[in-house]
Amino acid sequence: MDKTLCPEGKHVIHVYSSGGEPYEPWEKLKPGTPEYEAYKEERAEVLWRALERCIPDVRQRVEFSIIGSPLAHEAFLRRDRGTYGLAWAAGTSAPYAGMLKNILPFPFPNLKTPVSNLLRCGDSCFPGIGTPSAAASGAICANTMNPVGKHIELLKEASQKDPLYKFLDPGVLANLYRPFVEGLTPSSELRVEQTQEKAS
Repeated sequence: MDKTLCPEGKHVIHVYSSGGEPYEPWEKLKPGTPEYEAYKEERAEVLWRALERCIPDVRQRVEFSIIGSPLAHEAFLRRDRGTYGLAWAAGTSAPYAGMLKNILPFPFPNLKTPVSNLLRCGDSCFPGIGTPSAAASGAICANTMNPVGKHIELLKEASQKDPLYKFLDPGVLANLYRPFVEGLTPSSELRVEQTQEKAS
């Protein structure tokens, strides 16, 4: 989607498996050693095979690849034992799950925190683990702080940047939708005017 990520005519592919990779085999290895590199290749084989179902000659065509591991996540992302997301007991609601706790059996927390006017985003909150979900949580966080009119303006602006983004144009539906939600956005506890009035 972002043409600046690689040269023209090239593509970036991010492939990953579930976050259930056992940590124990990794903790015996030292990053940079031949054993570590060999184990990374072994564990990535299933991803290569999955990718080859779509692009049969991908290994011959790839110009650069890098394999992450729980140890890399631990070192570079400060993740305990290389994990992703937030841990809580299965079958229970996460802290600050909001209305989702009534719909899903064990939802991710929403963007609110116990600290007034402080929001959070990332793979530890809704909609969850993975690059697209973490990015979406940032968008949800930003949208929460702005009225729906701003959302509509930004969608229209983005839709005109490139034909690729034309699908973002909210069109006439925006005019129908806006009156119903305008007064509800941004979230009442995040409205800057109200916060300033309370402070004075």
